Amino acid sequence: MGFEDLMRDRSAGQYADFVLPEIGTSAQVLDVGCGPGSITLGIARAAGHVTGIDVDDAEFADARAYAADHGIDNVEFREGTIYDLGVPEASVDVCTLFAMLETLDDPLAGLAEVRRVLKPGGVIGASSIEYGGLILHGADVPPLRRFYELRLALWEAQGDVHPYRGRELRGLLLAAGFAQVEASITSFSYGTEERVRTFGLGRAADCRDEWFVEGLTERGLADQDEIDALEQVWIRWAEASDSFAAFAWGRATARKP
Repeated sequence: MGFEDLMRDRSAGQYADFVLPEIGTSAQVLDVGCGPGSITLGIARAAGHVTGIDVDDAEFADARAYAADHGIDNVEFREGTIYDLGVPEASVDVCTLFAMLETLDDPLAGLAEVRRVLKPGGVIGASSIEYGGLILHGADVPPLRRFYELRLALWEAQGDVHPYRGRELRGLLLAAGFAQVEASITSFSYGTEERVRTFGLGRAADCRDEWFVEGLTERGLADQDEIDALEQVWIRWAEASDSFAAFAWGRATARKP
């Protein structure tokens, strides 16, 4: 997927809509765990200034080039971690964490650092995956669910991702000392020819990903024949006229007292 596709499919309008109303034209925003930066760039259109932070500076190359090409001059990207954001205390109006908290074994420590840098009354907006809300329809649904069972098993074995963090956001924000917490669940649906094809072929590509293949085979969770078969199932699903999928995401906003 090219960066232009990413700007369309993983945009601020889709993924940050629940927190965008809290971002004023003079707001200083920190987008923590920003990944390749497509959402960050969208937020920049609403904010005074946005800083995207993630652990790998190399991941920002496309976002920096896009910002330069499109005259977006109120955004910057820098390497960092949620446990040490590197900004002064009480200096940020809004802090966003999209698909971030589920990657942390100690989310309260990360949220404590977010609370430190927010101004009194400042807003945090967080979203996390919620695997309890996965919906799949079409041919060969059992092997499609097997794909996700294997992914969950691999995450559990590696301790990389907490797949039910979406339902935990309200409690985490309250435990971290935030106030006025509002939590909800939303679903992202794949129900058009283009979105079904993109989603299905994306999962087929996952079946060739080194992390997935080596992680499963080295741990004896699946063999190469099963992984290859799952890839073909996703390819067929991507082309079928009755295929549908939806994924749930937990969302929450809160304020620093």
